[in-house]
Amino acid sequence: MNKVFLSGRITSDITRFGTDSKGGVSFSLVTSKPVIKDGQVQKDGNGYTETYDEFHTVKAFNGLGKSVANHKKKGDKLMVVGEIRYSRNERDGRTFYNTDIVAEEIEFL
Repeated sequence: MNKVFLSGRITSDITRFGTDSKGGVSFSLVTSKPVIKDGQVQKDGNGYTETYDEFHTVKAFNGLGKSVANHKKKGDKLMVVGEIRYSRNERDGRTFYNTDIVAEEIEFL
């Protein structure tokens, strides 16, 4: 089974691709979890919780993509349910590998 659940904030502008009827959107989502050492949550010098952040590229298609583009912006919170997709592209003789999250459901938080 290939299923991923992410909750985080949008960290990039939402980019549209394709056509209105066959397109989608792409954006970056950051997820954070506290740094725990010896069973204790770590704090920085200012007393804030230290976090381990992961950045994910999310793609949403058709009506789901339109809804995100029309109602969300950088900094907004989302819950994304989808699947991990891997792709490989070649450009100028170099090979690039990408990992994307293809959204099946998005909940606005």
